[in-house]
Amino acid sequence: MKKKTGLLIAIIAIIALLIIVGIITFIYLMTDVFKTNEQLFWKYISNSSQLAKMLSVDDVNSQKTWKDTHSYTAKGDLTIAVTKETGTQEIKLGTTAKHSQNTGRTYADVTLYKEEAEQLKVSYINSNDIYALYCKDIYEPYYIGFRNNVEELVEKFSPSGDTVTDFSNFNLVKILKALKEITLEEKKHLSDTYSNIIIENILEEKYTKTDKTSLYINNRNYETVGYQLQLNQEDLRQIMISILTKAKEDDKTIDIMNKVFVNEGDINNIIEQLINRLQQQSMKEMNLTICVYNINKKLTRIQINDNQGVELILDIDNSKENKEKVTLRVKGTKDVIITNDIQMEIEKQMLDSMIIYTTNISDNQSGDQLTMNTSLGNIVDDKMENNSKITILNNDTTIETSYYNTIQVATEEVDIEELADTSAVVINNYPREQLQEFFKGIEKKIEQVIPDKIEQLNIKMAETQNRRYYFQGIAASIFTVMNANGAPQAIGTIGTMIMTAVNGTMLDIQENNQITTNPSDNTLNLMTEQEKQLFNQKYEMYGREEVNGTIVKTLISNIANSNMNSGRVVSLKIIGDKIKKPDDWNEKGEVDNTKLLQLSNEIQMANKYTVSIEYNEEGIVNIITIMEK
Repeated sequence: MKKKTGLLIAIIAIIALLIIVGIITFIYLMTDVFKTNEQLFWKYISNSSQLAKMLSVDDVNSQKTWKDTHSYTAKGDLTIAVTKETGTQEIKLGTTAKHSQNTGRTYADVTLYKEEAEQLKVSYINSNDIYALYCKDIYEPYYIGFRNNVEELVEKFSPSGDTVTDFSNFNLVKILKALKEITLEEKKHLSDTYSNIIIENILEEKYTKTDKTSLYINNRNYETVGYQLQLNQEDLRQIMISILTKAKEDDKTIDIMNKVFVNEGDINNIIEQLINRLQQQSMKEMNLTICVYNINKKLTRIQINDNQGVELILDIDNSKENKEKVTLRVKGTKDVIITNDIQMEIEKQMLDSMIIYTTNISDNQSGDQLTMNTSLGNIVDDKMENNSKITILNNDTTIETSYYNTIQVATEEVDIEELADTSAVVINNYPREQLQEFFKGIEKKIEQVIPDKIEQLNIKMAETQNRRYYFQGIAASIFTVMNANGAPQAIGTIGTMIMTAVNGTMLDIQENNQITTNPSDNTLNLMTEQEKQLFNQKYEMYGREEVNGTIVKTLISNIANSNMNSGRVVSLKIIGDKIKKPDDWNEKGEVDNTKLLQLSNEIQMANKYTVSIEYNEEGIVNIITIMEK
């Protein structure tokens, strides 16, 4: 009996022990009890992977798959509107597209309208591996395109075919080709290997727990603790050295690098040089703090600060059903594109009939705002409807682009022209020198056609600020169309910001560098022979006896633009009394932009004019004379 009792007690003890172990295991795995600051930091910062999920393009991929497996037709309407105190000016465009499942060819076009009249039309065809554009007003005979061979194109258009680095001549063509050949298994090996290296080289005491902190997220206050990682320049140096040391010892990494940098020298030797450089050179003082706050399973804040005053805050919110939201705020950076205090919110809402993306960006320093709304419709009855709208608030001006696109299954066979070497100018087939001359001619034609088309819409592009607004509108319209055709919202957001910011920066540089000169004194700003040639070519193309009024209007507009931005002034003379000149016109040569633009309104498009050109002692165009025939 005693034996049975002892056995029973042992069994009960074992069961109790197992229950206790199970409870402890559950607490450890399912809660934060017993976890170190390091474990909790990496656990919660891994919530940032929700960002990738939120920005996923599963809905886009379903539309793409549908397009790839059906013959379809599409039609869209695009509007660009610039609203100022003086009123609103609109540019209206229409798009059509079609795809043949049988041939795999795709056609699309965009048409610029003035009221109902077609002003300009550009067409696109993808036929097999040829991608080409056609515009009758620019180059009438053929489509102009390229064959889908990135390596060949890079080699053809890069200055020497190579990109020089500190260590050797890395061939960009080979690198591009090799990067495409890296397998998923190799990518996983790199990710697993070097993420572990980073974690292993951070000391445990670098991880700490903060006191309870008050956070304000999405209009609500929260109280929570944070888990932070603090690194200095020596920590970062050691991490980089450890990564390079592991790379030198890891055969798989060396194989991958040899695949990318084939025939570029001894990879091990290059890595050793980098290690020696890191060990010997001093690094700029740096203190980097990364803190992660886990409010609950569906709400996380990640905050990064450095000793230069830069702060980045990322909030990831999945707390609402069928709605995901990410907020990013960057403060204190001196970057040329991102200004002092920018906040960006991207929200994704999943409905039964569509998915809606909403993006809001505000520059708290300048007051500029950008809003982007895109809805991608589900496929219903072999049809889907997408639309996108981008609004830019810039001081007292609003730039708005909107695009609505309908795609449906083709009811009959779709006929799309086949492109081949004999029916298109395929740039892969021509030597670089021949292409350079060809594209110079195309560029000249564009300089003639586009300003004329814009002027016919009564849009004045001579003012710097006006050009800025319309450039922003055109940039935004590109991404509006991309959004409505399924491009990830983040691409449209970042692309619009960069294109408009770069344009603004370039215009500011032009304004700041503008040089006021005496019209009769063009000896300043000495130019190289190539610069002279390029400057003169802008005007020499107009110098002939019979020039129609439309082209003369373009010439005058180009003179005004160049005088404003190039720092070199060209005077305009008028011979005869047929052209009505503005008051106080300088008969020796006018340079005032306001008067030049007033004169342009007096030029009759149907009339013919003679344009003559005079040069200064340096051989640079300085006087242009116009006489009505």
